Amino acid sequence: MKITSKTIIGSILMFVGLSIFFGGSLGGLIPILIGAWLIYVGVKKYEKGSKTFGIILAVIGVMIVVQGLPFILGIALAGGLLYFGWRMINGDVAKGSSSRSYMEPNTSPKMEEPMHTSFDQEWEDFLKKK
Repeated sequence: MKITSKTIIGSILMFVGLSIFFGGSLGGLIPILIGAWLIYVGVKKYEKGSKTFGIILAVIGVMIVVQGLPFILGIALAGGLLYFGWRMINGDVAKGSSSRSYMEPNTSPKMEEPMHTSFDQEWEDFLKKK
């Protein structure tokens, strides 16, 4: 792997993303899950006819989830930094090909005999003249 400016910047982005991801405790996920559950229960109660109780539960759930937005945004930011850092380290590889090597058209990658170019012929001629 070549160490270029993209590799260095990508490594820094990945390091920052990992520190945000693991620096923020996953304990912030528990209130968000509880809020989402309260929203679900509130909607189900509302559909079954208990409209007032369903609205109260859903509003409490929304308040809990909205309070957890900084945690959700932090996780999203960390994931984005990890993704772009990884892409910068590995380079923008085209879909379907994992390497950037030059190959002559209509040739197979495993050739039985060595390929001779005009340079090879000139080199052999030069060696014969000595």
